[in-house]
Amino acid sequence: MMRKGFTLIELLVVIAIIAILAAILFPVFAQARDKARQTQCVSNCRQIGMGIQMYLSDWDETFPRMDDCIAPNRIPYQPNATGCSGPYGQRVNHYKWQYWIWPYVKNIQIFFCPSRQYDRQAWEQNAEIFDGGYALALHITGATNTWGGANDWRNSFLGGTMAGIKWPAETMLIMEDRFPGVRHYVTGQLPNRTAYPMAHQHLWRRWFFFNTDDTSRAPDKKSVPHMEGLVLVFVDGHAKWMNAREFLAKSPPAGVGTGGCDPNPLQFFPSGMAWTIPSGLVCGKDWPLWGLSAGAN
Repeated sequence: MMRKGFTLIELLVVIAIIAILAAILFPVFAQARDKARQTQCVSNCRQIGMGIQMYLSDWDETFPRMDDCIAPNRIPYQPNATGCSGPYGQRVNHYKWQYWIWPYVKNIQIFFCPSRQYDRQAWEQNAEIFDGGYALALHITGATNTWGGANDWRNSFLGGTMAGIKWPAETMLIMEDRFPGVRHYVTGQLPNRTAYPMAHQHLWRRWFFFNTDDTSRAPDKKSVPHMEGLVLVFVDGHAKWMNAREFLAKSPPAGVGTGGCDPNPLQFFPSGMAWTIPSGLVCGKDWPLWGLSAGAN
């Protein structure tokens, strides 16, 4: 009795079918994996949002903003980091705002985005999360630089408390970004200065899309890691994913001032930025994502 094997043609057909199925399914698997990471990120941010709400409850609805050196104590979740003047492992300020929320969440892993790689040196040496974490909106909270004799009180243009927030469910408090703090600028003279948001869409368009204005391309995953979007935490504590282009649409265009609206902010912009923003303009309309109202804040 003779046994009949597969012919070469039959084998090639089977291999071709497997290759076609793999080409179809692999992108689906990758998308499902990215979606799972996005879901995990939203869960992380919800926990962070709840932690901030508990902090606000304990501190008379004042947002975290303190600057101090905790030596000889160390950061409980990164005890190997030391120093207060370089390295900065025992200095607590807006670069490691997670320290203020830690007593309420007791889980440092929720402060790392599952879709990005963080700067290990900054984490191990300074207990700071760069590139792979979440940014606190310092224009909402304010930020102090007062340790070691410095006297720089960078007050939020909204006052730094819940009382100054008109749209708690629409105003962003935390966003995914490469830096620990949402990019902002300050005006005024020491010791009391005012923090305003770098809210203009042309700035974020460049930061999101590799220093170009081409929003048709895929955005930079270091700032926009999830399905061409990012996760935000709002002042009321809830978290959600938002497409990067929707984020830009909710940000004021060039030529519109911010803050009610600010003095000329050009001197506070990073070097190399050639865009101009006229001084003395009003906001023109409400921009709740940034806490900006049409009138003076």
